[in-house]
Amino acid sequence: MRQIDATVIIPLRDQEKRVASILRGAADIPKQHTASERGTEPDPVSLEILALDERSGDNTLAVLSLLHAQLDNLRTLQDLDPGTAIRRAASVARGRVWLIIDNPVDPRLAAWGLGQVLRGQRAAIVPGEILVVDRALGATVLGSRRGGLVAAQRAVQHYLRTQNTPPAWSPSSKRGAVAKARLFVRGRFGRFGMAWLDRPTES
Repeated sequence: MRQIDATVIIPLRDQEKRVASILRGAADIPKQHTASERGTEPDPVSLEILALDERSGDNTLAVLSLLHAQLDNLRTLQDLDPGTAIRRAASVARGRVWLIIDNPVDPRLAAWGLGQVLRGQRAAIVPGEILVVDRALGATVLGSRRGGLVAAQRAVQHYLRTQNTPPAWSPSSKRGAVAKARLFVRGRFGRFGMAWLDRPTES
């Protein structure tokens, strides 16, 4: 059986309004990756989508149930403690590259990050939006850590700094003052022992 190239890891909590957009964008990443590899003939990227629900109190799980009929590469885990979705994903993800998102993202930007790591970078980061890591790095850094996307980005950056190996980096597509403020706040939760609060908020 062929190894899966990439796992898209999606922590979810009360994302009823966004979950369909997040998952459909994730499903579009392989097509965007192929389109971005101009001048080459890359093999199609095999993908699994791993949606992990942290005890949502809204209809997130109901929407996920409907999406299962549309996305045959979707796997879901539910009833996870807040702040543990990425840690749980690290024990079940099957891809050799892990791409973590928790909001709708530009599939072209996600494809950029995926391409960076498939070509040998240890990690690729778009602050507050996308984290891509190779499987070994993800298992080492994220397998025992609580928190969401921003906490995971900070942990990977810190680890790679100790290895003198910088990640590939791209600026956020959401550069407004409000987006920057939200990212700043999310980045502080882990430092004050509240990593489970590292989650996206409504725009």
